[in-house]
Amino acid sequence: MKQPKLQLVKTLSDPIGKKTVSEMVVQRILDLVKTGHLSAGDKLPSERDLADQLDVSRPTVREALRALSILGVLEIRHGGGVYVTALNAEELLSPMDFFVSLNAQNMAELFDARIHFEPMLASLAAERLTDTALARLATLVAAQLADPEDAELFHDTDVEFHKTILEASGNDFLSRFGKLLQVLGDQGRQAFQKRKSIRHQSIEDHQIILAALQARDPAASQRAMRQHMVNVRNALREVTGA
Repeated sequence: MKQPKLQLVKTLSDPIGKKTVSEMVVQRILDLVKTGHLSAGDKLPSERDLADQLDVSRPTVREALRALSILGVLEIRHGGGVYVTALNAEELLSPMDFFVSLNAQNMAELFDARIHFEPMLASLAAERLTDTALARLATLVAAQLADPEDAELFHDTDVEFHKTILEASGNDFLSRFGKLLQVLGDQGRQAFQKRKSIRHQSIEDHQIILAALQARDPAASQRAMRQHMVNVRNALREVTGA
């Protein structure tokens, strides 16, 4: 079991101020994670020690730790201390995923965002896709065409299809943001992809997108991806009424 890092004493010791709200404590701990002073699996100092090092009250520390636990950054083990989580996507995005899954309107707004976002990346990808990436896209579409009745296969290949295009945009920030939207929308996507008609429409859309990308045509790729996202949004509306 990992013990609290000794260097945290020095890093945390700069006073935050007695009147500072718990959000400042949250930010201080997040900064330690970002800079590598705290890593996945590390155990934090005790609540009392954190309060002393940050020069804040224990209730303030407790509130901050709870907030970071909700965000998936920390894990509070009853009687066992507080640890940095594995910091994987599922843990960190789970609160946002919960928000999206609260109602159909949230999911609809997420797909509205994808309608505007993914066509732009498809346009960039048309000029930057490697031959290897294009071959990967062709393989994924071929797998969908070979067995359109397999909803699970379609889901997996659909995720990989869009992920490949996002990565091919050549912009790491845009790619990461696009993957965030994908992760958040996954729960709803799995639900309505079970409908045969929706899968067939998406497979047809993927063929058109692939053809535009193979032609290295940014404008056509953008149009094709936008139409695909509109079709997905309409499918969601059909299923949920949102």
